Amino acid sequence: MTIVESLPPRPLSAKELMDLNRSDALELASPIEEEGDASGVIVATDSWVKGLAFDEDGGGWSVVETVSLSDNERIDGLQTCEEAILAFRGESVSDDE
Repeated sequence: MTIVESLPPRPLSAKELMDLNRSDALELASPIEEEGDASGVIVATDSWVKGLAFDEDGGGWSVVETVSLSDNERIDGLQTCEEAILAFRGESVSDDE
């Protein structure tokens, strides 16, 4: 089962996000939202970072970006994935500030 397949068909609550963050399969699970349920999540292992976005119209979660850490620093992967989630939503980093 993939990470996306394991997620519920709705944005994640704070508890669900904490549970995902404690998962043995991941080193990091972080929302891009500061408050409320998470519909944009960045997950990471030691080899990749993925940006996940929930699309209510599309009916679920999608991987919108994957960055390999074999040639990239983790911070660069995190930033790339956050930008991809925002672009998926039609937003930009400057809109978020």
